[in-house]
Amino acid sequence: MLAATAIMVLGICVTAAVSQSSGYRLGGVMVLPLLVVYTFREPVTPVVFAVATAAAWGALWALREYTLNHGRRVFLVGVVVGALVSVVTVVAASELVPGVVYYDAEIVGSIFPGIAAYNLMRLDPRDRRADLLGMVAAYVGLVGFGLAAVYALAAAHPCVPPVLLLPTSEVVSCLGLAPVGEPTPHVVPQWLTVAILVADVSVYEAVRARYDLRLAGVILVPLLAVFTLRYADTVLVYALGATTVFFVISLVHWASLLYGRNLLAVGLVTGLVYSAAIGLVQPVPAPGITLFFVGLFTGIGAYNLHRVAPKNRAASIRVSAALFVAFYAVLLAFVDVPASGLDPLGVGPRVGYLAVGAALVVLAVRDLFDLERATPDAETFARESVFADAQADADVGDSPLVATEDEDR
Repeated sequence: MLAATAIMVLGICVTAAVSQSSGYRLGGVMVLPLLVVYTFREPVTPVVFAVATAAAWGALWALREYTLNHGRRVFLVGVVVGALVSVVTVVAASELVPGVVYYDAEIVGSIFPGIAAYNLMRLDPRDRRADLLGMVAAYVGLVGFGLAAVYALAAAHPCVPPVLLLPTSEVVSCLGLAPVGEPTPHVVPQWLTVAILVADVSVYEAVRARYDLRLAGVILVPLLAVFTLRYADTVLVYALGATTVFFVISLVHWASLLYGRNLLAVGLVTGLVYSAAIGLVQPVPAPGITLFFVGLFTGIGAYNLHRVAPKNRAASIRVSAALFVAFYAVLLAFVDVPASGLDPLGVGPRVGYLAVGAALVVLAVRDLFDLERATPDAETFARESVFADAQADADVGDSPLVATEDEDR
């Protein structure tokens, strides 16, 4: 876990520094380092990433060339196409190539080809080649750093849950290292993971379009439910971590005026350090891959909450929590909860779990009802517009938007 965390922290810092100093995006804040982590787990990952990114790029080019779509719609098309091609390629590789295994966690990386293609599309055409070369150079450098970190930590044997030294990690067999720990069990079927992710993206975009309300993350909530099914304390670790990271990035923003990718980088690094600390001091061992991704999720969730208007932050938290309850209920209907997972219907405080879940759903419905009441309909919006009383045949000279001769002087 420490090697994966070190790769992510270095990659995030390098990407943020290059983006700030030169304007190159290198795919995105966390795209390259996460690609390196996936490469150590499965060497076919770069091929999958390249194929999916090329497909997303083609979709973005066609959309911008032949339609008037722009902004968020273009971004979503790139993410969807990249994710679909990525998942299909991984499933095909697992069927055709012996030893290629599909894990629940791999779905996290499926959105990054679309993000990388979108970031590349936004650059000036003259800068795209340099950006691609920078991505390759940074990737190779991170792979070299990762190999050194894996060797060093394999010799040191730190008391943390493994990520890159699991028996299912290809880097173990390639480097001749001794595997550590047990393979992470495959709990949720592929089709169910994809289904709840599609549902989450649809709900996320609908809430954002209707109420301009950001939730925890585009795919964060259902994946948090998947990881909680494996390890019962996941949601608690996330809640505490996201709260801590939120206050950290709020303080950093207040003190330095950092924003955008740089502030996201601060949140991600803080979240990864937090999850690594949990891995060092936890009394009950948790899967390393779960803690690793929860660290990333805390940074993303805290940053997204920071971008929400203060008066709407409570609503964002409650709606996100209600979505978690809904997705977890769906998972419980189709999946047998392992002994390490959270089973609210099993032995224990069943009534307490059900009461908390019902309360979160009720509060979220109330928040959405309040947001709906506060959203004006199209007729009211048009009536209150500054252009409602505009006269097409009015004298242009009377417009306050046109400078007079005295003002021109």
